[in-house]
Amino acid sequence: MSLALTDDGSAKLITVSGEVDMSNAHLLTELVGFVCRQSVPVIALDLSAVRFFGAHGVSALLQAQDIATEARAAVLLRDPAPCVTYILATTGALRSFRFSGVGDTT
Repeated sequence: MSLALTDDGSAKLITVSGEVDMSNAHLLTELVGFVCRQSVPVIALDLSAVRFFGAHGVSALLQAQDIATEARAAVLLRDPAPCVTYILATTGALRSFRFSGVGDTT
């Protein structure tokens, strides 16, 4: 997995690519925690380049959302890859998230 952090207007954009599994999912949660130390209203997670997404990825997203909520920030999932959508739907976590398209951070 690789993570990239950029500014996207008033939001922070974290681009996730590759495989999100038990060996690295915690890094996503840690990066969201780092971003939340700043005052940022929206954290967009671009998941379009994810090739594998396991149960640890679901857990990482839920934890990231909890961290952001505590910091009064919103988490938006941007263009999740089909494997992400499938696992979120299968686990019942899909309804826990807000989604956005490319260029949309509201």
